Amino acid sequence: MAKRRKSVKKTVDKWKLKRTYKVVTPTPLGGKVVGEIISAEPSNLFNRVVPLSLADLLGADVNPQAFYITALLRIKDVGEDTVNTELVGHTTAFSYLRSIARRRKSIIHDSFVVKTKDGKTVRIKPILITLRKVSAIVKRNLRKALVEEVKKKAEGMNYYDLMKDIFNGNFTKALAADINKINPITHLIIKKVELEENLKEVAA
Repeated sequence: MAKRRKSVKKTVDKWKLKRTYKVVTPTPLGGKVVGEIISAEPSNLFNRVVPLSLADLLGADVNPQAFYITALLRIKDVGEDTVNTELVGHTTAFSYLRSIARRRKSIIHDSFVVKTKDGKTVRIKPILITLRKVSAIVKRNLRKALVEEVKKKAEGMNYYDLMKDIFNGNFTKALAADINKINPITHLIIKKVELEENLKEVAA
């Protein structure tokens, strides 16, 4: 009796099904190609967040702090071989924050939501470091001034103008000048920004 041949399953090389897409930055940030992303299904790319060094995003003319900042780009549109993105915030490396938080200093931080001039809802997380340790009353006054000044400045700007001002350091430079009138500080950093939007609305 002849033996039944075993059926051989055809294997599909999934890697061959994948395509490469160029990642394009938002138009207000230059609309340039900054990398590539690979996917077999274009639909899987929507709303994916692509981290990018601020130094890579802005190019060579950046301040040293930019190398510790990661811009977060979210894919909002998939083309034939490109994906367009929007900036949804940034983060600052913990190692950098730890390096500037020395002993015998006071660290003041907060987290709050502001609405920009063009209607974007943004969560801002600033951090302030004083020259020397300060009392609880001075901390309270500094935090109040910090929140008020950040909100006042951010609410008078469009979202991308705000982010560019944060990235190039102009935003915190102006704030530090005002805060220093209350008490000497060594650093004022916007350590994190998050664009608060419903992902389903973005994808629709």
